[in-house]
Amino acid sequence: MSDYPDHWKEFERNLFRLTGKSYGATPEPSTPQHIVMGRIPDASSSARVTGPCGETIEIYLKVRNQRVEKASFCTDGCGASVLCGYVAALLARGKTIDEAAEIGGDTILNVLGNLPKDHHHCATLAAETLRVAIHNYLAKPQFREHLADPGRG
Repeated sequence: MSDYPDHWKEFERNLFRLTGKSYGATPEPSTPQHIVMGRIPDASSSARVTGPCGETIEIYLKVRNQRVEKASFCTDGCGASVLCGYVAALLARGKTIDEAAEIGGDTILNVLGNLPKDHHHCATLAAETLRVAIHNYLAKPQFREHLADPGRG
């Protein structure tokens, strides 16, 4: 069960209902575990990227056994940024780290279908933020490959 307050759940349902009318078919949260807006307090990794348009998307990942168990997002951007962040987080869930790293702007645009061209940069920003969160996860010391043996000179 989601730990979001009921008013946030209702806000999210209404947001996607309304923006779906503007931008075309949008995957709608069908169960509480699909609610992806907000921060994950115990996230394994996160990233915050600001695009050239000045909008910022944050992505939070909870990873277990090299698989994205939970993903969520926050943005200060427009409705298109909300939709793109939502789709990026939703698509990442259940994927391995490598599979999630392959989610690109085109993948997000294909899911959304009717996003106007002047908002395509939002899909690119969401995908880039997801990749940075994955990079940050892999850059943690416990996941780095040992490229050199400190005992060798």
